[in-house]
Amino acid sequence: MRHPYRKLVQMELFLLLFAFLAGIAALIAGYIIILFLSIYLIVFSLICDAMILLNTRHPAEAGKQAIRAVMLFLFMTYLLFRL
Repeated sequence: MRHPYRKLVQMELFLLLFAFLAGIAALIAGYIIILFLSIYLIVFSLICDAMILLNTRHPAEAGKQAIRAVMLFLFMTYLLFRL
């Protein structure tokens, strides 16, 4: 039997892998915009994790993950516009 939230788990893992690869590329190439892309991918991964936790009846953990994602998104957007 498949996990009911398999697509969300796959999306989360794909986003984390892509964020890791983008982070390595940012370190090698030295482009800060790729680093911002990597952080935004991590934010979307946190949102997927929050949705998984919310659907599995863990609202406290889901809320914490959602707050982390929103705070990181706002902070990175602020930094992006300040540069």
